[in-house]
Amino acid sequence: MHLMKNTLPVLKTLAVALPFGLTAFLCVFGSLTLQTPGTEMILDPREIFVVLGAALTGPLGALLIGTLAGIYDPVPDVYPVTIAMHVAGALWMAFAYKKLVFENITSWLLFPAWSGLVAVYYFVILLPVMVFGSSLSPELFAHLFPDNTPPQALLAFYGLAWPEFILTSVTTTAILALLPKRLRKPRW
Repeated sequence: MHLMKNTLPVLKTLAVALPFGLTAFLCVFGSLTLQTPGTEMILDPREIFVVLGAALTGPLGALLIGTLAGIYDPVPDVYPVTIAMHVAGALWMAFAYKKLVFENITSWLLFPAWSGLVAVYYFVILLPVMVFGSSLSPELFAHLFPDNTPPQALLAFYGLAWPEFILTSVTTTAILALLPKRLRKPRW
């Protein structure tokens, strides 16, 4: 009985995280993507599900969501890097949302603070992990970012990622605004 009592919250968290992770996976698997000019990299809406799902389900959900979000990519050799970047970003969102925003920010500052978390997710975690992670394999890096060094690729990627960042930030902020406060509370 004691084991069941301790297992139930974990199962509930995974049950909430699974649809977020599967939807993120299906965005890419279903080719709901745009290729960035001059690279083999894609822009897609999966980050909407990664940031929201991870923030709401905590570290355990973040691991599941990040793994599912990164497990498929049109460029097969990049799987380890896409998994790493999405798991790292999802874990950031899980911890940062609960510890920095939800527990410490008044409701009128929640939405600007949320946008700040999403900005860190993209520009400090996701994009650098993609660029520098792929640079560990010179062949992969040359395939993804032809004629670029890692710093050049990162700067170019920063410029190309703005539309996706803005879309993700605005969409997820609107969803959070529509959720009652009890549903915005992290599950951990």
